[in-house]
Amino acid sequence: MALNRRDFIKSAVVLSTVTLPSTSFASSQKGTSMSIDSLHLLTATEMSQKIRSKEVTSEQLVLACLAQIELHNPKLNAVFQIQKEQALEQARAADAAFKQGKVLGPLHGVPYVLKDLFETKGITTTAGSNMFKNNLPTEDATIVTRLKQAGAILLGKTNTPELALSDECNSPVYGRTNNPYDVTRTPGGSSGGAAAAIAARMTPLT
Repeated sequence: MALNRRDFIKSAVVLSTVTLPSTSFASSQKGTSMSIDSLHLLTATEMSQKIRSKEVTSEQLVLACLAQIELHNPKLNAVFQIQKEQALEQARAADAAFKQGKVLGPLHGVPYVLKDLFETKGITTTAGSNMFKNNLPTEDATIVTRLKQAGAILLGKTNTPELALSDECNSPVYGRTNNPYDVTRTPGGSSGGAAAAIAARMTPLT
């Protein structure tokens, strides 16, 4: 049944709430007036450009995305295996490297999330199946290796239906992922968790 305009607006409330503080970076980052509550709205390209122009740091971007995950994930059930401390440590290392004139790659310091179908060394990879719920890979998938080489920073893994074989994002391991525009529906599969994370601005890249 199609939603009327009023119901659609109500269902979209998930995306309308921002609780990040409105402190301006101008006080701590000379030459910029960008506020912390808008960083999660940047694209991956914009994040990369602003890191290189010294308008923001990787740590600030990672914190902004983690705040969005904390805000929206309880309703959406999209991101798991959240690597908060590891991501912040990598972001600070990226910032330190940049200060020394080192660029780690085209995605230097840019945060991302990854579908739980791809193996990540030392981070549980389930493929949405109970058969692999305790699977702890000893090496990274090729795509993960290349993202690391590009300088990107992993925030967490996103939900997928079992073995990515469904048109609804509902796994026996993590349960159902909800659509940010209507939480009574799923965002579809097989990259439902990734789609919900992007739509809710938890990350610019997946």
